[in-house]
Amino acid sequence: MKRSNLLNLALPVLAATSMAAFAQSSATGTGATTFTNVCVACHQAGGAGMPGLAPALAGTLAKPLAGDVGKRYVQLVLLNGLSGHIKSQGQSFNGAMPAQAQLDDATLAAVATYLAQDLNGLKDVSFSAQDFAQARAQHPTHKELRSLREQSGL
Repeated sequence: MKRSNLLNLALPVLAATSMAAFAQSSATGTGATTFTNVCVACHQAGGAGMPGLAPALAGTLAKPLAGDVGKRYVQLVLLNGLSGHIKSQGQSFNGAMPAQAQLDDATLAAVATYLAQDLNGLKDVSFSAQDFAQARAQHPTHKELRSLREQSGL
């Protein structure tokens, strides 16, 4: 086979691979940027949390996000917020996380993917805009969110 023919065959494969990597890095970049712009005020840089204000997100969500219940919980909390008393890593928090439903589904998916992959090391866990579009149609009660939290192992 001629060298030019090999290049003609290889270029589309390389382009598709590069585009997929770019899409992943764009999603991670959008998630990190949005986290910095929206979430860091309470959850702090790197998701370290702030005692008495907001729980750590880094290293604390790996087990819950590895399962469907935990993924659903994170989606619904991002969309609907969460208020009241919670315990996380032996610390008590009594406040309110505001709903982030003003963010579009793709941005919410990028933030949730950032939480899973970058802050909790779950490279195989990701969220899509479609996941958030479906979750947006649900309107859980406070009690249902708390139940999901408990079921997820948080």
